[in-house]
Amino acid sequence: MNILEKILALISVLLLILCMLAPLKRAELAQKHPWIRHVTGFHAVYGGILLATGLAHGILAGSGPAMMTGKLGWMLLLILTLLTPLKKKTKQVVWRRIHIALGAAVCVLMVVHIVQSIIM
Repeated sequence: MNILEKILALISVLLLILCMLAPLKRAELAQKHPWIRHVTGFHAVYGGILLATGLAHGILAGSGPAMMTGKLGWMLLLILTLLTPLKKKTKQVVWRRIHIALGAAVCVLMVVHIVQSIIM
């Protein structure tokens, strides 16, 4: 099962990177290269799959030194996903700030998680 856990970790990292690329959808570069808009257009789908692959990776990885940062990162990602219905109930500016702040926190925690799992 160790190889499956590593594959899920790699898929999770790639999905996180794709989620982080979402702001490029509105960038000038995306206007010149339509494939960028196409790839970044599935932001919500990437987030949902990331939630599932992250959970599966965590279950298969078991307990280890990086377990706490992984759990925290996954829980923040879950909160970010569960807060999505607020998008329609709040102002766009408020929603974007919350979404970006939680997304940045998830990214920082995942970097710490990866570094911690490699070092220990």
